[in-house]
Amino acid sequence: MPIVQKSEESPRYRYPMSSMEWREAAERIRDEISALDQEKVQHSMHCITWGIEWLDPLMHRYCMETCPSCQDPCCTGKEVFFNQADLLYLTALNTQIPPGQTRSRPWETCRYLGEKGCMLSRFHRPYVCVWFLCDAQMKILSLESNRFQRRFLETLQKIRVHRLALESLYERNAQGD
Repeated sequence: MPIVQKSEESPRYRYPMSSMEWREAAERIRDEISALDQEKVQHSMHCITWGIEWLDPLMHRYCMETCPSCQDPCCTGKEVFFNQADLLYLTALNTQIPPGQTRSRPWETCRYLGEKGCMLSRFHRPYVCVWFLCDAQMKILSLESNRFQRRFLETLQKIRVHRLALESLYERNAQGD
């Protein structure tokens, strides 16, 4: 497990952005991440990806059971944005970064919310959209075995540790350490 000095993810980039601001932020991250220890970057990226792969079918099932009848979908939340750790992970993933922040104005709903839910794969969503469980989904999780619940929490913790490690590595490099 990597050594992590941070305890919370940075809120950097967690606000409405124009398309130009988003592109500039993504380009800055892409340029700066290339200067990092790529072995450490890839290790964290693979651990995060493994965790999301494990969570994806579970979260999909929970969403299919609860979201169609939900009167207050979490996807309409106005405080959901990509943050610095999301951009670092997406850049390390070496994949197409979503074309913009979740919204360009504070009052908008998420630009990726479609008729059948999120249009982004779970790997390309802000992390809060990967792990968040509403009350109805928490109730379903509580019906799972204790062993399964522990594995769920351990998976979330592993993802968190590696997101923090990625950010720590990035921030240490930016400070010239």
